[in-house]
Amino acid sequence: MMTETVTISLDAVIAMSGRSRRTWWRRIEEGSISKLPADARGRTLLVFGEIRPALGMALTDEEVAMIARADAGDALAQAEAGAMFALRAQKMPGAGSHCAAFYWLEQAAAQGSADAMHWLGMLYAAGRGESGDSQHLALMWIAQAAAQGHAIARQQVHSLTGRVVQQAV
Repeated sequence: MMTETVTISLDAVIAMSGRSRRTWWRRIEEGSISKLPADARGRTLLVFGEIRPALGMALTDEEVAMIARADAGDALAQAEAGAMFALRAQKMPGAGSHCAAFYWLEQAAAQGSADAMHWLGMLYAAGRGESGDSQHLALMWIAQAAAQGHAIARQQVHSLTGRVVQQAV
């Protein structure tokens, strides 16, 4: 797949690059980045190949295709992209932040992805979220994943609730 033909929304670029909306609009106005016509959802679109160097990480063509599907609204691709960015941020802290992981995982979770909910719970439990309420958010997301049938999340909730019941008795 040629990244020159793949489009990506400005919001996704901001999340993945860590650069501000203002920075990207300045690049568009300077002509270093091409702005394409808005998509059906009214989102500003850019050419992936033009923004790829600014991401600061190597992406395979398969990963670019997954990100394009995620940006188009595919919940499975969003969850996969979120997991990919979370793992990269853990392995190479300087190579990217968890911001991109949260961006994609939150979109997938909003569509009911139990895997994304579990990933969000685990990231919050590890203190990766920006909220000061990370532990409560971790429990919330893991419980939601369990309610959706996620096997690992169900076991985690069972482990927690079993302890609570034993302590209450």
